[in-house]
Amino acid sequence: MHASLRCFAVLALLATAQLAHAGGDVRGRVVLDLPGMQLADVGPVVVYLAAEPGPAAPPPASTPELHQNDAAFAPSFLAIAAGQNVSMPNDDEIFHNVFSYSKPNDFDLGLYAAGQTREVAFRHPGVVKLYCSIHESMNGSIFVAPTPFFDVAGEGGRFTLRDIPPGTHRIRTWNEKLPDTEHNIVVPASGVSGLEISLVP
Repeated sequence: MHASLRCFAVLALLATAQLAHAGGDVRGRVVLDLPGMQLADVGPVVVYLAAEPGPAAPPPASTPELHQNDAAFAPSFLAIAAGQNVSMPNDDEIFHNVFSYSKPNDFDLGLYAAGQTREVAFRHPGVVKLYCSIHESMNGSIFVAPTPFFDVAGEGGRFTLRDIPPGTHRIRTWNEKLPDTEHNIVVPASGVSGLEISLVP
């Protein structure tokens, strides 16, 4: 192939790759419309992109860890995307048996000793409640988002959803104590869209 043709082919491939990864960000904040209470009082708030018809975006390649430490889950709450695995190391000097009845993500890891790790695949969106069959006080939660575009509202309720494909999307929230919300938003091919979400009882 002529050198100029090869150069053109490489540039075309690069352009295609850039288009495939083109996307905009959604940045905003969550506010609690409840006098006398702070957002931290209601627990974690997850902001996520709802699933839509068509091919699903692949989940993140990372494997989050949820430790068992001092007879407690650390962290006690974790947000992941459907399709991700979660590693559950036992950091204690005692046995644990992590399980969940939350269908269709229910599982039972069985007893495993200090220093051992078990891994669970979460294929379905939803809330997963975690327990230990040996220690009644141990409990935690995993929120499995339907897409890889999610964030847990941080300080001041701020959140960022990155690299969302351009178009009109539905942004939803989840909180254990408050009703879910849904908002339509137009995401540009690049750049940032802003969104303020008000949570009410």
